Amino acid sequence: MPNEMLSPLTGSALRVENKEQLDEFLARPDAAQAVKAASFEEIFFTVKHVGLADSLDLLPLVSGKQVRGFIDLDCWRKDTFVRKPFMEWVAAFIQAGPEETMKAISGIDDTLISLFLKDLVHVYEIDRDDPPTGTQLIFTPDNRYSVEPLDQGEATTIGMLILDALFKYNPNLGTQILAKVRYTTRVELEETAYDNKNRRLEAHGFVDYYDALSIYATSSLDQSHPPGDRKPEVEKIAGEENPGNLPAVFADSLLGGAFLTKALEQITDPAESDRFAQELTALGNRILSANLVNLGELEGIRPALEEMRDFLTIGLERLTGGKPEIAPDVLRKNYIQTVFKIGFDQVARLRDEADRLAGIRGFRVSMLDESDQQFIEGLRRFKPLLAENGRYRNFQSIADVERARLRLDELVGMVEVFVQSFPAIRESLAKTFNTATVQFAVNGNFSAIPVKVIELERFLAAGVTLPAIDIPKAIRPFAERWWQELREELEPLAGKSIDPRFIATIHLGGTP
Repeated sequence: MPNEMLSPLTGSALRVENKEQLDEFLARPDAAQAVKAASFEEIFFTVKHVGLADSLDLLPLVSGKQVRGFIDLDCWRKDTFVRKPFMEWVAAFIQAGPEETMKAISGIDDTLISLFLKDLVHVYEIDRDDPPTGTQLIFTPDNRYSVEPLDQGEATTIGMLILDALFKYNPNLGTQILAKVRYTTRVELEETAYDNKNRRLEAHGFVDYYDALSIYATSSLDQSHPPGDRKPEVEKIAGEENPGNLPAVFADSLLGGAFLTKALEQITDPAESDRFAQELTALGNRILSANLVNLGELEGIRPALEEMRDFLTIGLERLTGGKPEIAPDVLRKNYIQTVFKIGFDQVARLRDEADRLAGIRGFRVSMLDESDQQFIEGLRRFKPLLAENGRYRNFQSIADVERARLRLDELVGMVEVFVQSFPAIRESLAKTFNTATVQFAVNGNFSAIPVKVIELERFLAAGVTLPAIDIPKAIRPFAERWWQELREELEPLAGKSIDPRFIATIHLGGTP
């Protein structure tokens, strides 16, 4: 399916995934304008696709604010600053040239640069300190501070290159950064840089992990939100961009959902398309935050975005009644985030019902057949999954939800009747039920009392003939499966001596 079918929601002109495509893009006359108009997410994911080393020709086109966004996305793990990716970005700009280096340094949060330098250099204030003699010091242009490198590693080399660029091209900023290194503790620098990063990224949907998790909260969500009741957009931060076009990796993930794609194709108004694209970007960013995805690793991004696609599909199917042609009207009345939450809520209700099943007195999920165990265990996850052919996958449609609900209702009904019929269940429902079946055949008593070996041998003397038993309707579909398993195990043993160690479908007792 061509990407243009999502146009204008695909939005981003930066549909680049390798060096060859990047070279073709950079050869276009509008390349500089396209980069300037792009959000930092679009450029960031492009660089991650191509590789930073192969993206050096792109770096001269980016702005300082976009560089700040790259650092915000790539250099934090929860609330901890990570030095390695920071060094990689700065080194790439240093290779691109002095102008690009200074543009990057000027764009990056000065508190973060101070944090990076804090462990690498010792700063002396000339008028107050007594700098050591015999040590090679680097002085600021105004001779207010001097700097002593603490080691000779790669990080220190990059740190000194940063300071060299600052002293040459922006000495006032260099002095400001050194003052922070000199008089601010590392803890304070990291906390301030972290808070600044969060404040900037919140406008793009990247929020604190625990706040992001609220996207999975369940509630009464089947309500429309008329345009007049829509909440105002996130307040813009002076000097910061707001979410822009839908990054290509986001759009590609949406393409996997046929209904969602068809529904989004119905949107033709450019203003609405721009708004929906921004909401999709913000939602995707929030989901990445909630899943603690390392944005520098694209293979970890796609599963989270596919989850976004699937819950959006279910929510939109629910709100449109499965009619993609009315999707534009539905999206005018509901935030994209609301659609997602409605989709998740449909699946979360299955989780709640599966938890209720697991809580039935006298029953454990491990008593079910293996396929049913997997089914229930998948539903009971925080984000429920559907068991299929021994593997788990996302719920992808309302049809998936409805089929799972029917199967779950059958299991709940069967278990409720079963625990009433058998006060004591040993090991599994199947084994308990088949034990009662053989007991009824040999003694006329439908109870799960272990069958004696000699009684089983007598029962099998003339082959396997199961008795006709009037069982509750809720149990019948499962009983047929259990009886089939019983026949398959016992038929080869007809007329033979029984070794109880190799009987798995019924409980055996001792000899009389």
